[in-house]
Amino acid sequence: MLVGIVLVSHGEMANGMLEAARMIVGEQEGVATVSLTEMDAVEGLMERVAAALDRVDTGDGALILVDVFGASPFNAGSRLAMQRPKVEVVSGMNLPMLLELAIKREGRDLEECTAIAREAGTTGVRTLSNALKKS
Repeated sequence: MLVGIVLVSHGEMANGMLEAARMIVGEQEGVATVSLTEMDAVEGLMERVAAALDRVDTGDGALILVDVFGASPFNAGSRLAMQRPKVEVVSGMNLPMLLELAIKREGRDLEECTAIAREAGTTGVRTLSNALKKS
């Protein structure tokens, strides 16, 4: 079981996230990126996200990780998630979220992967001052 992942962002953030993840944990199967440019319409973006979903979803479902809740990547992903079974959208994409998924998603279902993404995305946001206080 391997839930697919589609990273969707404004600009080149999605590509940079995947490149950084590859540097840290190695090549990842079943992951695709889609970048939104200033000239993209939501419909065109939806088509590209749909094509990416088709590439990464082998039947176990897919997570669409987007940068900002309510923005065009989120809206395109959400419209597709409402049309397709076993697709979930998680906003606030960050590198800790992607790394945890890369390490832990094999053998886990979509619901478990969604929980991993939410938890890692949240706990990955920390401050130096709080970390120093706990030492």
